[in-house]
Amino acid sequence: MGRGHQLLLLPNGNPLKFVNMDLRFYLALIVGKITAFVLKLKGSGATAAPGLYALNIDPNFVKKFSKQITNGSIIICGTNGKTTTSRITSDLLSSKYKIIHNRQGSNLLRGLASTFINKSSFLGKVDCHIALWEIDEAVLPHVIKDTNPKTLVLLNLFRDQLDRYGEIDSIRKSWQTMLLNLPKTTQVILNEDDPGIKYLEKFTSGKITTFGIEDKKINLPQTTNISDIKQCPNCSAKLIYTSTFSAHMGHYACTSCSLKRTTPIISASNLIFERGFKTSIQLTLDNQKLSLNLKIPGLYNVYNILAASAIAYSENLDGKFIKNTLQHFASAFGRYQKFNVNGKEIIVFLIKNPTGANEILKTISLEEKLNILVILNDKIADGKDVSWIWDTNWEIISKKVGNIFVSGSRSWDLANRLKYAGFKLSNKNVCKQINYSITQALASSNNKDTLLILPTYTALLETQKILSKLSRQEKWHQN
Repeated sequence: MGRGHQLLLLPNGNPLKFVNMDLRFYLALIVGKITAFVLKLKGSGATAAPGLYALNIDPNFVKKFSKQITNGSIIICGTNGKTTTSRITSDLLSSKYKIIHNRQGSNLLRGLASTFINKSSFLGKVDCHIALWEIDEAVLPHVIKDTNPKTLVLLNLFRDQLDRYGEIDSIRKSWQTMLLNLPKTTQVILNEDDPGIKYLEKFTSGKITTFGIEDKKINLPQTTNISDIKQCPNCSAKLIYTSTFSAHMGHYACTSCSLKRTTPIISASNLIFERGFKTSIQLTLDNQKLSLNLKIPGLYNVYNILAASAIAYSENLDGKFIKNTLQHFASAFGRYQKFNVNGKEIIVFLIKNPTGANEILKTISLEEKLNILVILNDKIADGKDVSWIWDTNWEIISKKVGNIFVSGSRSWDLANRLKYAGFKLSNKNVCKQINYSITQALASSNNKDTLLILPTYTALLETQKILSKLSRQEKWHQN
């Protein structure tokens, strides 16, 4: 099925004109829109299935849509931080562009196709200037071919879902080939503090913008870093670190070749992390310095702020506007999300791999008294391999926890890990049923104490449904 001449009719029934229409594309679009309509009637977000069906009909579906995006695409990729960085970037760029964005985080090609389906007309027209995509690291090389990239942002590479991705070296090698084939017009934004990302500079022919943290030391607890890079990715000699921030990210230099961390164009300094999940930084955009008080906590979010700022800087946005937007940004889906149920504050932090989980634990360790529910699932979206919980430094909060509960399909695996970390955990506080565990955790402490919930990805989706329902019920009773 290819192209054919079709007669289009105006709403009044009069013929418009004959056009040369791509029938395969149009059939894929209609099937996708019908699928999205049915799923939305059932209460689904329709973020993957419509695109999957459309791509089965027309494998070039996303590529054909991307040709409409006159200013190209901004692609954000990395193990941690994709969703938050893309949300911040969307807030920044929406003042300048009409944006199409896979905001719900469906970051495979089917997610992009579904976004086009949901945002386009029945004739396949998209009213936007630029596309903003967060992309899964394993499919990035394939997606790049279909999306006309204007800017590519590489945040980091850590071990994550080893059963699916394999070791990070295999991902980085696929990125090397991808970068060699990028047009010279594509701007590449790299994390200067990650030596594995820094190494990719040598495969890039376009303009490069870098970001990183200039402080030599930050006021967060020091933990045993689970480093995925101990040798130079260029020559395999030993890397020497003068500062280490998270896993293998920091200030480094190779003992043999020229690979080393240099001063980034976009940087953060004077990092201060305080109780109450408060963060302040000094942001440097080339030569412009901005003091920021952020509503999102943690070192990991400083990196997200830097990456989004680098994109805004490349788009020539005003520094004062960037500062104001960054200071008003609250949170992304499940990444420091707040709920209130019966007067009790609940804060949800997504955890999914040892590096990300360690950063969350370092952030919450600044608080005085902790009441925690940790939820560990092992579905496909979480990763079937849960061995990462043994590389996570739970010990740094063990003496600060008042009440702790464990839930999810692998709750007993996690309970065993927490026992070795020094937690006093009774059997009655371990339950696979998430709904029951949330109810139990809410009932266990008074309203003055914040409950922190740390779920893996599929557990996050269920947790949000439960908490949203409880919040609605509370509002209904109050009214």
